[in-house]
Amino acid sequence: MDDAIRQRISRIYAAIGAIEEADPQKLKATVIQTEKVYGVFQDFRGGLSDDELSNQAHTVIHNIANLRDNLRRWAANNGHDKNKVDTAVKNSFELQVIQDLSDNDKHGYPPRDGGHSNKSPQLIEVNRVMRLQTQAKKGSMVALTLGPGGVPKFHGDGTAKAVVTGDVVDNVNGRIGDLYEIAIKAVEAWERLLADLGLTGVKSGT
Repeated sequence: MDDAIRQRISRIYAAIGAIEEADPQKLKATVIQTEKVYGVFQDFRGGLSDDELSNQAHTVIHNIANLRDNLRRWAANNGHDKNKVDTAVKNSFELQVIQDLSDNDKHGYPPRDGGHSNKSPQLIEVNRVMRLQTQAKKGSMVALTLGPGGVPKFHGDGTAKAVVTGDVVDNVNGRIGDLYEIAIKAVEAWERLLADLGLTGVKSGT
């Protein structure tokens, strides 16, 4: 695989990994204890500011979106039809949304003619939240409780991790979807194209 493409793909997986946190020790709640009050406050932000969360979210967006032009150049230089890259974007609403969000950050909002997705998507309410997910089988479960010192304890066979995400909405604030879910599906669309182009060998760390 071309080293430049390998690096781009690795950066996508690294960016996704950077917005996920599954270590309970890094997700401690704040325990408030006085003579009259005992309470627990948990927001799963891990002390990250709004700007830091927004930077992480946009790093994921840009890394996913920027693969497009690099893949087109690679395809043209290696005997492949570069139009396959454009077709992959046309066939993936999630890739279109990610491309629009990246363009918004570079060129401003709103995008011309609704952008690639025709939805004029924008990202709002960026935060880090706990995501609990069962396995795709009957009887699977996952739960969270707080242990000593406010350290979360995860139970069951599902997955639990805090993720940086946000609401993706259109130009009248109609909800399009969850940024994290959109990003994961966009990466899956790129993975299908990479397999078609014979570009394999870089694995997700998520």
